[in-house]
Amino acid sequence: MAYQNKDITSKVLAEAFKGKSFRVYGLDLPEIRVVLPTNIPAVRVNELRLDNLFELADGTAAIVDYESDYKKEDKIKYLNYLTGIANRYLDEKRDCPRLRMIVIYTGDIKRKQVSPEYDIGAVKVTLEPAFLSELDSDRIFRQLKHKVEKKELLEDEDLMKLIIMPLSYRKKDEKEEKIRETVKLATQIQDRSQQLFTLAG
Repeated sequence: MAYQNKDITSKVLAEAFKGKSFRVYGLDLPEIRVVLPTNIPAVRVNELRLDNLFELADGTAAIVDYESDYKKEDKIKYLNYLTGIANRYLDEKRDCPRLRMIVIYTGDIKRKQVSPEYDIGAVKVTLEPAFLSELDSDRIFRQLKHKVEKKELLEDEDLMKLIIMPLSYRKKDEKEEKIRETVKLATQIQDRSQQLFTLAG
């Protein structure tokens, strides 16, 4: 489990949550219907790269980005993501769906630190943020441990919770301790495919 790299979390989300929802993050959104390519045609040499892009069941498209800190200038990056996706639909001669900009913050960031809007008059970007710091991680861990000890098959949402849980802690020593506990618990999962999936995350 390489929790220091948020790209792994985004990869896991893409693989695990086709047909699933964002409930694990506390977001009430339609379920994921299709995982879309994340490359954006960019005028600049440095090509923009999204963490995830999903088509949701209501026909909207959700750009998902993961952040371990909050910077106001990131909103320019999100604006570039949005215009890049709109341009991609234009290049493909398709109507651009309604776009959602979802930002998932690790436990390092609290809700009060974040402004979800970027308003410069003619353009207004509204984020749909999720905060892993708001997860009741200790309770979640106890529930998952109980299931594993009873040799129950875990749901997809359980697996995702197990993988993201250490990211919900703020202090480095807490994260490291939870990583150790999570790895230990993952090795006890009876279903081999679930065990390998969790450890690969």
